[in-house]
Amino acid sequence: MNAPSRQRGVALLVALLVVALAVILVAALLDRGELAHARTRNTLRGEQAEAYALGLETYAAQGLIAALGSNEPDTHASPWAQPLPPQEVPGGVIRATMQDLGGCFNLNNLAPAALGGDPAWRPVFDDLLAALALDPGIAAAVENWLDPEKASVVEAARYLAQPLPYRPRGGPFAHVSELRLVRGVDAAAYAKLAPHVCALPPGTRLNLNTATPALLQALLDHATPAAAQSLWQNGAARYGSVAEFVGQLAPLGVSLRVPSSLLDVRSGYFLLRGDIVLDGVPFTCFSVIERGQGGVRVLARSRGADDVLAVAAPVGADAAADPASEAATAR
Repeated sequence: MNAPSRQRGVALLVALLVVALAVILVAALLDRGELAHARTRNTLRGEQAEAYALGLETYAAQGLIAALGSNEPDTHASPWAQPLPPQEVPGGVIRATMQDLGGCFNLNNLAPAALGGDPAWRPVFDDLLAALALDPGIAAAVENWLDPEKASVVEAARYLAQPLPYRPRGGPFAHVSELRLVRGVDAAAYAKLAPHVCALPPGTRLNLNTATPALLQALLDHATPAAAQSLWQNGAARYGSVAEFVGQLAPLGVSLRVPSSLLDVRSGYFLLRGDIVLDGVPFTCFSVIERGQGGVRVLARSRGADDVLAVAAPVGADAAADPASEAATAR
């Protein structure tokens, strides 16, 4: 009697073990299937988001070309500056905004003259740092970062001596977030500077209609924040020419500290931001668009939801984050 009972017990244990193994295998297969489904869905949504982003670029290009034909100054009230309301698309919603990069300080204008920079911009950057209550030494650090000779000798030793060593670029900034790598620019300083600066090809002009109050103040001798606010006109400035802007300075007791040839009321570079939500998953993309007499072209694209990377963010926007975006040069 004991032997048959013992055999039945062993058979029951074997059966339970087989059932447990079968359950584990089925669960693993289901989990692998769900993972494969999620991976496929994410890939398809990523490709769909990229297609929508390219469509937004086409939409932005049409608006910029139309504005170019009108020969009107570029302002915050220009048609291209009006946001695209949320649009329902298969699988989600898209929206877009476009901001003028001509109204920000181009860091690459501080490059040596051989690279297209202009020394007239250095006092402006100095005063911009002062207006933002930032370390004045940042200006020299940025210039040294841009200078191939200084970056390869003196600056290289300083950067390589850091706990996390790396070499300075020794050339123009590829992206404004690269400023975070410059010696003396911590997260707090970067957050203050980001709304006022950008990285464009050297030699660009500054749009007086879309420049921030702090930047307008830095452009002028003996300017006060109140004078800059008066010229900014609460973001509604609409100067038809540089001469018209200059005509407003004498009554305020201020004057330009840079040649008027460095200023303009029209812009050649713009930042498109697209916000795409598909299946509840957000995709944020940025495109730097150049507009010239020959048409428009995309200079660079980046993806990420870091608002600090919106280098032309509204004045007063508080942004504090490290740069963490995938940037890809447009082909």
